[in-house]
Amino acid sequence: MGTVIHGLSIDRAVNIGPVLSARLRSVGIESLEQLKRQGALEVWQLIAEQTPPEECVHTLLALEGAIRATRWTAIDQAERDRLVAAAGLDG
Repeated sequence: MGTVIHGLSIDRAVNIGPVLSARLRSVGIESLEQLKRQGALEVWQLIAEQTPPEECVHTLLALEGAIRATRWTAIDQAERDRLVAAAGLDG
């Protein structure tokens, strides 16, 4: 398990598996509190800059779900659509 800087270690958050946890750490996100402060979209953009072909809608939604402490599939469709559009992933 990773080091906790402030609050819950990022690898203990909902929707965050080993691969996404490593990507979050690579952009300086160690805790759920850090993710909450920066926001899903901003953190997703940082990750996407490092691994552009691998980043997708599911990663963005997983980050938002982690912030809300819920599975990303439970996020209201209108909210998902808003995030996807804000990221420029809506086609």
